[in-house]
Amino acid sequence: MKKIDYNKFYDKVYGCFVGKAVVGNIGAPYEGMKMPTELEYDPEMVNLSLPNDDLDLQVLWLDVAEKKGADFTSYDLLKQFCENCTYSPGEYAIMRKNFHRAIYPPYSGEFCNDFYTEGMGCPIRSEVWACLAVGNDELAMEFAGRDGQLDHFGESILAEKYLAALESRAFFSNDMRALIVDTLEVLPENSKFRTLVCDTVEYCDKYNDIKKVLSAILFKYGHPDCTNMYQNMGITIACLILGGGDIIKTGMMALNCGFDTDCTCATAGAIIGIMRGADELIKAYGLDEVTYTLAVTSHRRSNKICDLAEDIAHLAVEFAKNVNNAVEFENAPEVAFEFDKKADFTMRADYKDMDPSVTLGGKCDVTLTFANNTEKDAFLECSLTTDSGLEISLPRFSLSVPAFSQKTVAVEVSLDINADTVCDTNIIKVTAQNNGKNVISSDFGVSAAEPWKLCGPFWRTEPITNTETVLKNLKEKKHPYSPTVKELSIIPGNWKDKQRHYHLNFYPDTELEYLPLEALFTPVSDSTEYVQTLVQTPRDSFNVSDFTGFQGPCTVYLSRIIVMKEDRELFIQVGHTCPFTLHVNGEVVAKRDNCDCWTAENVHVPDVVLKKGENRIALRITRVNDQAKFNLTFADGAACAAHYTDLVSKNPMKFQD
Repeated sequence: MKKIDYNKFYDKVYGCFVGKAVVGNIGAPYEGMKMPTELEYDPEMVNLSLPNDDLDLQVLWLDVAEKKGADFTSYDLLKQFCENCTYSPGEYAIMRKNFHRAIYPPYSGEFCNDFYTEGMGCPIRSEVWACLAVGNDELAMEFAGRDGQLDHFGESILAEKYLAALESRAFFSNDMRALIVDTLEVLPENSKFRTLVCDTVEYCDKYNDIKKVLSAILFKYGHPDCTNMYQNMGITIACLILGGGDIIKTGMMALNCGFDTDCTCATAGAIIGIMRGADELIKAYGLDEVTYTLAVTSHRRSNKICDLAEDIAHLAVEFAKNVNNAVEFENAPEVAFEFDKKADFTMRADYKDMDPSVTLGGKCDVTLTFANNTEKDAFLECSLTTDSGLEISLPRFSLSVPAFSQKTVAVEVSLDINADTVCDTNIIKVTAQNNGKNVISSDFGVSAAEPWKLCGPFWRTEPITNTETVLKNLKEKKHPYSPTVKELSIIPGNWKDKQRHYHLNFYPDTELEYLPLEALFTPVSDSTEYVQTLVQTPRDSFNVSDFTGFQGPCTVYLSRIIVMKEDRELFIQVGHTCPFTLHVNGEVVAKRDNCDCWTAENVHVPDVVLKKGENRIALRITRVNDQAKFNLTFADGAACAAHYTDLVSKNPMKFQD
């Protein structure tokens, strides 16, 4: 067991959040600047008090831990976020969207999150867990894991766990490099994140120059998203090694590396703050009393970092009484917390293959786990109900659950292929009675795949040739198509380039309309010369190759009818890799002729009105090579905004019903 004097511990917690706030202020104004710079330190940089999600969410997590104790759940954290935080950048919007669809952790961090899953959103929230589980790697990582899975899945959670373990050890260390290297033992041998840390340490030893180290990190781990975890964690670790424990020098190093500068600066500042303590930092850098500004709703007793640190320290002392047996506080004050009593009965839903979606004509397999947390055996009478039109294989059932044990039940949730409409959000309410008394009132959600009618693929040669052209050339005793290619092809290059393109490729025509809009909103039929089919997108993103084995450049049309109960003005976020045209009710609301690196939101379309009743959405996609990845998200703002989850779509098989 490690021992630490309470006053020393408090000073280090205070230093942690002084470093988090002060050095975070250095980087916050420059977030997203993806380039090395040569900015010079100005004392005014640390005199700011800017809101920062790096700290905002940790304050919310403290609110939860003070109420729930060490038994807080991921659901508790996510509920706190959704009720007390209004902004929704990146992965935060995804977890909020999933919460409102009753898709809870760990599924909230994975489902529909294929772009932001490696983001910095959770590694930046590690400090509160390290302080509450000081000196206890396993407990700090357990807390961090409950947090990280809200909005991430995979290695970003590893990064938060690593930082939580490192910071919990930092209370007992004064060797930065050894701390970083020794904490590698908590990471799986084969993880990419572990390799990043090892590489970064090696780069620092080899070059001892932050710009050369940055270049090496980006060579192997660079990503166009400024918030991608790998490059930013590499920057943070490199600056900690090369910064010599000086929070200003380290912060300026991180700032001048660019990318997610508020995060890299703030995390580095927090770790140095733990090691040096607040008293030393305040004297060394002439800091005034440090305060913080929140952009979330929390009712702390003040906005002083010293008070926040004391509240965290008191809770850490409480945790050491029962859940953290790795540390003993000397000279600790008497503290007493009354935590909410753990529920006698709980229910958890788990989805097969991490997939909480259902398609028309398909099913979603769900395992429900009922826990009896009492000392008496229970006989539960359970019912599952929904008003969204889904079918439930076991709407009613009974089960015996012995004291302090769990029982599972397998349930299938299905959607009739002939359903008239499809709801994005489908919430199943679960109730259970024991001895005639309601003991469980919970829910879980199933997301219905968005139904589209696909028409295509359509393709053309360059130049366009047809039977008439071929016969004309033959009549003139010419090659069937070579004269046409020579005279009319717009492919750049010489004759051989034009000929080989004609042989080996199709031409991606972004302008030629193969179908009128009216044809896209007839029911799916086999009576046309081109293919029409029902396609369904379980997640926000999709690739044209998900639907057709046709290879090469082509055009496809996707059409969808959204039914609204009332008029709504909203924004559409479009992710795309290739040219597209988006129509809403016959009007072009967005058009791009370029290819792009796919993100969840390449294009932000403002002021779109979906009217009461039926709204016709048509997406014309021109695939110019082997990939055509897209997504459409309906949100209440252009960016960093919550996504709508209450949309209802018409079954394309019944477009004219």
